[in-house]
Amino acid sequence: MTRGVIARANGMWDEGGRWDEILVRLRAEGFSKVDCIRATVEILRLPPTDAKRLVHESQAWADRRELDDEFHEVLEVEFRTEASGA
Repeated sequence: MTRGVIARANGMWDEGGRWDEILVRLRAEGFSKVDCIRATVEILRLPPTDAKRLVHESQAWADRRELDDEFHEVLEVEFRTEASGA
């Protein structure tokens, strides 16, 4: 799926599409949030952390933001707990 999303996004980017609009179209076509992050890294040449933030804060994924934030918070607590040996 990675090659497909990069090819699709690259085509839209080459046609002059705005990145936020491209993300909306990718999601509508069934590409995942992770796919969108990978395409953002590859095409915009951003570090993964910046690409993740750009996609996470995009209008395309706004409806998932709260749930994804909660998921990340739970993961952080679990990692801290495991790292502390508790």
